[in-house]
Amino acid sequence: MALPASVHEQIAQRQARLRLVPADEAPPPEEMRRQIQRWQEHVHEAAEAIRWADTMIEQLAGMPEAAAVERDHVLAVVRAVRAQAFALMQQLNPDQAWFWTEEWQAGEREVDRNVAAGQLGTVHYTDEEFDAHLRSLRPDIADL
Repeated sequence: MALPASVHEQIAQRQARLRLVPADEAPPPEEMRRQIQRWQEHVHEAAEAIRWADTMIEQLAGMPEAAAVERDHVLAVVRAVRAQAFALMQQLNPDQAWFWTEEWQAGEREVDRNVAAGQLGTVHYTDEEFDAHLRSLRPDIADL
């Protein structure tokens, strides 16, 4: 069985990109590597705190109304933890902070649930396939 042409195209693209990487690139100094590793660990901790808080918020929202007083108190504390973690993420990684907003993370969890339910959605293997799909959905903006 022959591989799809898109696989060969992807291989060629990767090879072309690898040729752009200088062969004589030296690793950063040890201290810089340690600093980067610490930064990555801090980003990971903030991300884990945000994910935990979002999960707790969803769970608390599903609690019965009879436990409203306790739920609302715990919910306020969890939201404060999330806000602290998000502020930290904005400081550590401002270019990627949008990914950790409540709205974006809600969409990520929805996608995860859909994938877990076997609803994988549409997969595009090339930019051209993706563009063609977008044009099919919105022919009124096909020229963009």
